[in-house]
Amino acid sequence: MAQQKLNSPYALSAETYFAIRKVGSVMETQSQKKRRYLSGLPSSRHFWYFMVGIGVSTFARTTIDPFLPVFLNRDLGISVGAVSVLFFASGILGTVSVFFLGWLLDRFGRKLIYIFGNSARVLVPTALTRLTTFGQLLPLMSLSGVMESAERSSSNTIIADQVEEGKRNTGFGISRIIGNAAWIVAPLIGGVLLAERGFSQLFIVSAILGLAGFALFIGLVPESRKTGLDKPSLPKISVLRDRELLVLCVASLFSMLFYVQFYALLPIFAAQVRNLTEFEIGLLFSVSGMTVVALQLPTSKWLERVPKKTGYILGVLIMAVGITGLALAPSFLWLLFAVVIMTLGENMFFPIASALVAEIAPEAERGTYFGAFSLFLSIGGNVSPLLGGTIWQISGDPLLPWLLSPIYAGISVGLALLLRKR
Repeated sequence: MAQQKLNSPYALSAETYFAIRKVGSVMETQSQKKRRYLSGLPSSRHFWYFMVGIGVSTFARTTIDPFLPVFLNRDLGISVGAVSVLFFASGILGTVSVFFLGWLLDRFGRKLIYIFGNSARVLVPTALTRLTTFGQLLPLMSLSGVMESAERSSSNTIIADQVEEGKRNTGFGISRIIGNAAWIVAPLIGGVLLAERGFSQLFIVSAILGLAGFALFIGLVPESRKTGLDKPSLPKISVLRDRELLVLCVASLFSMLFYVQFYALLPIFAAQVRNLTEFEIGLLFSVSGMTVVALQLPTSKWLERVPKKTGYILGVLIMAVGITGLALAPSFLWLLFAVVIMTLGENMFFPIASALVAEIAPEAERGTYFGAFSLFLSIGGNVSPLLGGTIWQISGDPLLPWLLSPIYAGISVGLALLLRKR
């Protein structure tokens, strides 16, 4: 019987048998790697619902954001100076309100404040179909700055609430991927709609998308603040007595001083000093967005294996190398390379800094802590273009603002070294 079974056409040779075993072993290893990879992602389904809502809302906003200054100046006839005042009012009110908004997050919950902020995605484009003068637009832009600060602070706090501590780097990284993916695609679609239908139709489409994101959040994402936590009766500026929070806030402010120059000064620098075309300037920003989408998740996964302080310092240093490289790049290809390096540092810095805030903050005051952190980021972001532009104008050297980046980065790193793990 044994001989008959061996001679059967269905019998396997030793070589075939071991080959099958080897293939099965490889498939099993790949399956284990896949399970291990998926286990490193946030497990809360409400986090993923929230990411869907963020994706739709960000897409709605970025269909109009790149074209809004053109609409205000060219179509409504508002001067360049007056347009700058509108955006300054939006930015400064968002900055001064952000700490108070952090207190509201702890007092009244995350969901209510996010709903207030996210409603700007419907309110602003709808209002733009009707408002036509500077006097009408100033209150709208001022209110939108407060609403965007509310959306940003509550979004970070909700993610910190929903994602387990060991996966927060990845959670914040996923949020950045979704936002940057929208920036790659949405302006292109907005440009097509604008060319074929005009601004009125573009605003209507944006408002409809914003309403969809708004509805998704209300319907799918519950309140993330745990019940039973103490609610602060008044805004507590005393949170800045927390040494670790204050050190992190000031360190991050110095990082903003050179990082925000990329968005504020680069278009002027690229056109006047590097003589780049509009397409080449746009490509620099697109490459930054594509780098986030392609590399944010693996970067965040890798950062989970290193101490948070180390990840923060690496992020600041790599950002500074990229920003400094914008001044030293000898060609357009090197400029693109410098942008990729800067964005790799950005991929490290922002998720790590947010995760550190969540780690430092007592759970009952997490919103207030994120509000304080956002305040310092906003101050650094608002000072950066003013500082860089003033240095450029006074010195007459367009390279100097970029070459000072290592100094700001050195101060940020020096402060980060003072952080103590709790």
